[in-house]
Order: sequence, then C-alpha cells, then structure tokens
Amino acid sequence: MRPLIIPFFIPHAGCPHTCLFCNQHLISGVEQDLPSAELIQETVQQWLARSPDRAAEVAFYGGSFTLLPRKQQEQLLGAVQPLIVQQKIKNIRISTRPDALNEVVLAFLADHKVAAIEIGVQSLDDQVLLLSKRGHTAAESLAAIQRVKAAGFQVGAQLLPGLPGDTREKALDSIKGVIAAGAEFVRIYPAVVLSDTALADKFKAGQFQPPDLEQGVKNCAQMLHLCLRAGIPVIRIGLQAEEGLSAEGTILAGCWHPALGQLVKAQLYYDLVVTLASQIVSTEGLQLACHPDRLSEVQGHARSNLTHWQQSGLSIRKVQTDASLQPDQVCLSNLQQKNTGSIINSCIYKETYDA
Repeated sequence: MRPLIIPFFIPHAGCPHTCLFCNQHLISGVEQDLPSAELIQETVQQWLARSPDRAAEVAFYGGSFTLLPRKQQEQLLGAVQPLIVQQKIKNIRISTRPDALNEVVLAFLADHKVAAIEIGVQSLDDQVLLLSKRGHTAAESLAAIQRVKAAGFQVGAQLLPGLPGDTREKALDSIKGVIAAGAEFVRIYPAVVLSDTALADKFKAGQFQPPDLEQGVKNCAQMLHLCLRAGIPVIRIGLQAEEGLSAEGTILAGCWHPALGQLVKAQLYYDLVVTLASQIVSTEGLQLACHPDRLSEVQGHARSNLTHWQQSGLSIRKVQTDASLQPDQVCLSNLQQKNTGSIINSCIYKETYDA
C-alpha cells in the first residue's frame, strides 16, 4: 500500500527569485504564511483519523525548503519530530532547488528525519533553464541527484517539459538524464501558462506558445514510457486540479486537464495498439483484450481511444478483459494472428526504445 502523504504547501518560501513560469499561490491554492507547529500537528491527526491503517509521511511542497532561514526549517521539521517518536509519522519529504543541497544541508535534513528529497530539475537543457530564469545549470541538477542519493536519501526529480526553448527531444533527454543520475521517482508537470507570470506576458505578446493538450499528452506518454522501461515510478503527471486552477482566466494556454495522468496513460495504450496493428496483415475483425484493472485506461478517457482507433481504420468496437494478461499488456487478435504487447517492453516509440 502506498504511504499516505500529508502535504503542507509553502508557496515561494525560500525561493531566491521567481521563475518565468511560476505562480505557486495559484498552483497550491494556498495564500497563508508558513504553517505553525499546532496546525501541522492538528492536520496530521485529522489525516490519520481518516486513514488509520496507512503508513504516513509529512511533505513540505512548494518553495525551496532548504533556502528557508534555518530557524524556520527547524520549526517546521521540529513540529513533526514528536509524531515520528510516537510512530504516527514514518518520515518527512521536502522539495527544493538543486543548487541548495550541499553536504551541510543534507546532514541537517538527515538529523531531522527527512527521508525523501524532490529536486526541481525542470529541464536538463541549459538554454531552457536560462530562458526560464531558473538560476542553476543542468550540471548542478545532475550533481544534486547524485549527492542526495549518495547521502542515503530517496531522491526524486520534478520535470517541466514544454518551457521556452524546449522540444520533445530535449524533454526525453531530460528524463534519460535524471534516470541515469539515479532519480528514484519522477513528477512530470507539462508547461502551462499561468496568469500573473512573466511567461503569461510572453504568451500575450506572441513570444511563446506551449504545446497544447493533445501534443503535451503525446510528449508525456513518451516520457512515461521511458520511466516504465527503467522501472522508475512516475508519481504525478500534471498539476493537481485545485479550485484556483479551474477558475476562468487562470490557465491561459498549455497542457492541462484535471485527469491528465489518465489521458497520458490512455495515449500510451493507444499507441501500443497502433504499433501492434501495424504488425497484423489484415485489420478486419480485430479483437482487443486487456487486464481488467486497466480497462478504463485502454478504452481512454470517455472511451476516446475506441473512437480514435475507428477513425484511423482499426475496427475495434469494444475492449474485452482477460485476467491472464499482465496489467501492462494488451492482446490484439483476429482469426489469422494474435499479437500481445506491453506498454513497458514493446518498442512503441523509437526515441524511447533507443534510450
């Protein structure tokens, strides 16, 4: 069972500057100051009461945790220590910048029971980082991943494909790079243009156009495929559907949908079936089967995959379930042939297969 993550958002806290794309108050839906020790402990108790049988972690998201004044870091982490002693909380995770993770910082975090560190890599292309005003290089991100992992922490990478100067190839190279450096999990947040950001100003001036939902989903499917092949969990695709993001005028452009993760997984299954169909001599009388737990993903959001397969000339009108298949597999067959493929092991995309 996956651990229960109890999140506390500290938007922009500790950040040395505001990146081109960032408006964390909109992303998190949080406007207040840093949470007090009392609020942290009360919130944890409320979450535990709803899920008493799950191992729990406290997470401090948003901002750059390790660039907060040390006293504030001690206050936030200190509020969780009694809960760890009481075995109500297993450990703590934080998110921060790659250039704020030296050996002294890591020793402090280890002393305060931090177990997982998520690093805001965004891209491993220096031009993309420069245009986004990140203030660090790709080399610093790679070194930070390696340093954090060597210090005994679980390390994750947050990537943001589709920023100014980015391409699908650069985004795939970024995934390959963080995996090679030792990232143990990944979050993928395809670029969106949020109101009240410098990126919004560029968009309105016609100087930037991010990938739209359709193209962004296709790009993310290839990124997900790379992670699946490497055995690296992708724990989030797309921004959380907070109330603020749904308000009119909040997201001006880009790849966003409240069920983006499902769309990306459905795209991966769609592309797998197209690949299998290309290996069948006749596409008449096709039957498609999948594991029962993956039916909704194979059919697609609102059964969109069925519609798109038929529009592309594949006569697949329904998806059958077959418990003998693995969750990552589908079986496409007719009277003459039977093809079984996997979203992990099959050669769906040349860019990922060559990784």
